[in-house]
Amino acid sequence: MTFILVTGSIMAVSIFLIYHLCRFIGIEMKWISLVLCAIMAFLVNAVAISMSPFLDPSHYMRLGILVIVAAASVTFVNEQLLRRGAKGTDATVECPNAIPEPIKEEPVPVAEVLSTETIAEAEEKAEAAVSAVIATEAAPAGETSEPAKEEPAPEPEGTASAEEDAAVQAAKARAEAKEKALAHAKALQAEKDEARKKAAAELKAKQQAEAKRKVYEQEIAALGTLDSILDYAYDKAKDLPDAAICAYQQAIKSYPEDSYMPFLIIELVNLYKEQANYTEAIKAYKKALSLPIIASNDDMKQEFIKNTRYLTIVQDILSKHHALSTPFPDIPANILQEIEAEFQQPTE
Repeated sequence: MTFILVTGSIMAVSIFLIYHLCRFIGIEMKWISLVLCAIMAFLVNAVAISMSPFLDPSHYMRLGILVIVAAASVTFVNEQLLRRGAKGTDATVECPNAIPEPIKEEPVPVAEVLSTETIAEAEEKAEAAVSAVIATEAAPAGETSEPAKEEPAPEPEGTASAEEDAAVQAAKARAEAKEKALAHAKALQAEKDEARKKAAAELKAKQQAEAKRKVYEQEIAALGTLDSILDYAYDKAKDLPDAAICAYQQAIKSYPEDSYMPFLIIELVNLYKEQANYTEAIKAYKKALSLPIIASNDDMKQEFIKNTRYLTIVQDILSKHHALSTPFPDIPANILQEIEAEFQQPTE
C-alpha cells in the first residue's frame, strides 16, 4: 500500500510539472495524455516483468517494441485531443477566410465635383494661412527662447558632516591598522625571543649533559671489570639513569664477545623505554644485530628483530595519539591494547 501511495504521488507531481513545462516552452499537451502516459508506464513495467525473468536480447527487443507502441499510442491520443479542441474553437469563431461584403459608396453629385483649378487655388490659400500662423507663433517663441541662467544649486546640508565623518573614520582606520601592525611586530619579536631562549636552554642542557657524560665516562673507565661496570649501572639506574646508560654503552663497547652481552642490550633498551627515548632504543636493537654473538645465534637474532618491530609499533601509535613523550611503564591500557593488536598482525 505504501508503494502504491508513494508511486502515485510521484506520478501526480511529475504530471503536474511536465504539463506546466510543456505550457512554458510552447508544446501543446493535454492532461489526459499525461495520465495515459503514466498508465502506459505501469503497463509496460508489468508486461516486462511477466514476459521473462532473464535479460536476453529477445527480452530487450520486446521491451523496446512495448515502449514504442506505448509512445505511439500516447502521441496519437494527444494529437486527436488537440484536433478535437481545434475544431471546437473554429465552430465558435467566424471563419477567417470569409470575404467581407463591399461597402457601397454613395454617388457624388456632379455639381459638387471641383475642377482641378479650384482645388489648386484652395491649396494655395491653405498654405498661405499656415505660413502666417507659423510666423505669428515664432515671434514670441523667439523672445522667450533665451535660456534662463541657472542658479547654483545650494550645497546639501549633510555634505560637510558626511565629509567630517569620513575623515574621522579614515583616521580611526589608520590608527587601528597601526595598532595591529605594532601588535604583530611585538608578537613576532616575542616568538623570536622565545625561540632564542629555548635554543639557549637546549644548548645549555646539552652542554651540561656532555659534561656529566664525561664525568660518567671517567668514573666508568676507572672500573676494571665487567662486573664492576654492571654494579655501577645497577646503582645509578634509579637516580641517575644517564649514568647507567653510559655504563651499559661502555660495557657493550668494551666486551662485545661476552655471553652476557644480549642481556646488557636489553637492560639498556629498558632504560631508554623508561625515559620515553624510543628512537635510541630502536637504534640499540638494530646496532646489536651486527654483534657477532647475536648475529651467529638465529634465535637471539629473531628475538631482537621482533623487539625492534614492537618498539617501532609503539613509537608509531604513541605518535598517532600525540603521546610520544610517555614512558613505556606509563602507557595507558587502551593504547597498549592497540599496540598489541597491531603487533599480532601478520607481517609480509
